[in-house]
Amino acid sequence: MSPSKQFNYTLNQSLAPNIPSRMLARQQKTFTDLDLFAHEMTSIFDNDWVMVGRSGAIPNPGDYMTASLGARPIIVMRQQDGDLRTMANYCLHRYVKLLEGCGSTKSIVCPYHCWVYKLDGELVGVPEREGFRAGDIDGLSLETLATEEYLGYVFVALRQDLLPVSERLKNLSYILKNFELDRYEDRHVVHEEQWNANWKLIYHNFIESYHTTYTHTKSIGPANPTKLVEYGPTGDPNFTIHSNSYTHEHQPAIYNPQLDENEHRRFYVAGVFPNGLVAVEPNFVWWMALEPKSVDQTNARWGVSFSHHAMQTIPDPDKFVKEIVNVIEIATIEDKEMVERMQAGANFGSDKSGLLHAPLEVYIKEFDDYVMRLSGH
Repeated sequence: MSPSKQFNYTLNQSLAPNIPSRMLARQQKTFTDLDLFAHEMTSIFDNDWVMVGRSGAIPNPGDYMTASLGARPIIVMRQQDGDLRTMANYCLHRYVKLLEGCGSTKSIVCPYHCWVYKLDGELVGVPEREGFRAGDIDGLSLETLATEEYLGYVFVALRQDLLPVSERLKNLSYILKNFELDRYEDRHVVHEEQWNANWKLIYHNFIESYHTTYTHTKSIGPANPTKLVEYGPTGDPNFTIHSNSYTHEHQPAIYNPQLDENEHRRFYVAGVFPNGLVAVEPNFVWWMALEPKSVDQTNARWGVSFSHHAMQTIPDPDKFVKEIVNVIEIATIEDKEMVERMQAGANFGSDKSGLLHAPLEVYIKEFDDYVMRLSGH
């Protein structure tokens, strides 16, 4: 079936007959079990593409951001030729973590003994070199991981044999093609924000809009109420998508001439498995890349990027950016409170499974099915 037929949006109620009337959420131990968490880091994050952020956050040669691929520390570095390279973030001498946070550099220098690496990871400087055998240190380079830029995002994988991201997400890119996400301007990025919750609970929260009216009373709830949810396609093994659409009075001004009437009102909410979250509307995208740190702690790298059409047309784009970021900051605080309260409740340790709304929370079931396929749990 062609993408244009397979992934057409449906009316609000038309998906409901295809969804079981009773769906179960995962048991509480799914979010509290230490052994299960450790298993997920290897079975999922070692075996699939992982979204680490927007490529526009590191636009120039020498710009970098550090991240985690499951439990593995990594560096994503812009190279002299403009490409991105991802490398293991540890020194080949004694394993010291080389870089922290994000920034720009002309070379990578180990803070412990000042071993020096080029931007591509080649070892080029060793103090007191005569204390090492030439054969042991000549030709060494930091380990390189698979890296792809797609839709403006950076994806990294430990494995080198995975289906390319462009193929994996071709149906998602078809749905969002008119937005030109790869041209959005990355105006606001938060690289480190700790959420005291299991990574899957955060993911669950962002891929359903059942909570929008009730949780987001001070931000997006009035403009994007639960009653206007439009259901997206189901069944893709790599992502979920639906629309938390705008009310008529809150529909944004349109600056992108490529968008159709449906896209004028839709606030697309997509989950890119296993850790990417993308919410797209005509003028901006709110995104998040989850980095699990422990069973109940997650770093949420998130940001707001803006349509180049809007930035080139709005009389005061900086003011517009500030206004939108303020709303998204409030929405993020609202989400964070509820997710951390879910974690607190899960700590009770009941064997009872929760219930999922059909069809508003069908996307949680699809994500959980993905997790089960890779982890076996």
